[in-house]
Amino acid sequence: MKIVKIILSICLLLLTGCWDQQMLKDDRLAYVIGYDLSSEGMIQSTTVLLKVSGLPADKSEISEVHTATGFTSRHTRDITDREVPGKLSASKLRMLLIGEDMAKQGVYPLLDVYYRDPKSALNSKVAIVKRSAHDLIATKTKSTQINGEFNKLIKSGEKRTVVPTVNLELICTHMLDPGEDFAVPYLTQHDTNPVIEGIAMFNDDKMMGVLNSEDSLMYLLMKNKLAKTASLTLEVDKNEAQKPYNYIALDFQRVKRKLNVSVDGYKQIKVLLDLKVKVTAIEYPKDHLYLNRTLEKLDQKLSQDLTHKAEAVVRQMQDCNHDGLGIGRRIIAYYPNTWKKLNWEEDYRNIEIIPKVTVEIVNHGIVN
Repeated sequence: MKIVKIILSICLLLLTGCWDQQMLKDDRLAYVIGYDLSSEGMIQSTTVLLKVSGLPADKSEISEVHTATGFTSRHTRDITDREVPGKLSASKLRMLLIGEDMAKQGVYPLLDVYYRDPKSALNSKVAIVKRSAHDLIATKTKSTQINGEFNKLIKSGEKRTVVPTVNLELICTHMLDPGEDFAVPYLTQHDTNPVIEGIAMFNDDKMMGVLNSEDSLMYLLMKNKLAKTASLTLEVDKNEAQKPYNYIALDFQRVKRKLNVSVDGYKQIKVLLDLKVKVTAIEYPKDHLYLNRTLEKLDQKLSQDLTHKAEAVVRQMQDCNHDGLGIGRRIIAYYPNTWKKLNWEEDYRNIEIIPKVTVEIVNHGIVN
């Protein structure tokens, strides 16, 4: 009997319950939040609240949009909280949209509140909107009940190697790292639909420039971030009367990258970036890919064109002072004495970065 009482006492101690439980039924969940720079220089937030009603088997989801203007992102949240019944919570946030003008001033002041709150959804996606985050959210809300399309769109772009895989947690590391910068999806609006236009490049926490969707693919290949799929259409000829015969569509199968950073004296920094790419020709109306001489000619042409494209992307990165390849991080690790003498904000633009792309067509489909 004593043993039974001891066991029951231990069970009671172990099953004391959760003292810090948070009941979702008492919260109003923010699903999407957008930030813009107001005409007065303040922060305007647009918050999409998710209201779920009905039985679990037949529930309906309704989006509710609230706009507030304040001095900080936390201030706007408090203002919005006073407009809704229940407590406003960002613990289930799925998407964070930032207007371009706001992003150019710096995003860390907006995100500080999320990093300090242990209940924040740090896995939520982050994207920059070409003009106004408010306009994009408001337009989308009128055309659909729920704003899940933003999250689905970004995830689709990640799988197709159009945008990098980033979230609130991952960009924080690079914002605070002097040796590597980050990039996030860049969205625009077509009619009522959000569209991925490319990626927004950052230096520290400020947006510095944009790469279009084709250049962002090359950017991710240079970072060795080939995702599930990646495709690109290139012009390989200009002499055919019918335009489709001048183009080839490629599906990237494998990428092998070598990045070599060498330092020879003060500020004599040279970066060699070697990419070996294996591709499948998924469209080539001109055909004859079964001939070795045709394949060799195409491999050479594609290698030359992609090398030129890589050089153009590198120039844009340096013009924007965006160290997306983490060159500074390698100098910090392997050449710490050189790093102490550098002013990376100024010297990065002038270092020599030499990309080289070698393409090999390994498959051309079932057509001979």
